[in-house]
Amino acid sequence: MLLDIIFISFVVALIRGGRIKELPKFNKFSVFGIAVLLQILSALMPTWGRVFVSVAYLCLLIFFYSNREHEDIRFFMIGWFFNAIAIWSNFGKMPIDLELAKKLKYSVDPIVNGTDFKHSVLDNSTNLPFLTDIMFMPFPIARVISIGDIFIMIGAFLLVQRVMGKPISLIRLREGKIHETNQEL
Repeated sequence: MLLDIIFISFVVALIRGGRIKELPKFNKFSVFGIAVLLQILSALMPTWGRVFVSVAYLCLLIFFYSNREHEDIRFFMIGWFFNAIAIWSNFGKMPIDLELAKKLKYSVDPIVNGTDFKHSVLDNSTNLPFLTDIMFMPFPIARVISIGDIFIMIGAFLLVQRVMGKPISLIRLREGKIHETNQEL
């Protein structure tokens, strides 16, 4: 889902003069790998998808919490939290606005008939609908996203900037300081 956002983030970092100097060291990176594997398994084994996705989200919580000292990871964690609440309160699937989903190039039949491993139909019985996939994002790749996805995209952008040696601190920007030189704007 994020490959286009990550690509754009690398382009922005290159324009800003960034280069990969060294990859960040993450705590409990193996737990992140397990989460990715579980997400893949949820697509391959849809009948177990809800369980795999829920366990993957727990693994991600462990990974994010272990790396919370980084601002970009904190954005991921906020997005994870919103998405996890939406998924867990709706029995292991993220509800999606069907009318918006119909704008995508994918068939909505698996969502409608309940065989989609990840999504369910947003309807009157949906818990916390404001946290579900209710926003259409036409660019760069059309998709329906949630508020949690927006935080995850911001976290991905900030992480790539850090990896490329051009970190952006939203906290420092808010305080009126430039990150690299710590000077007043």
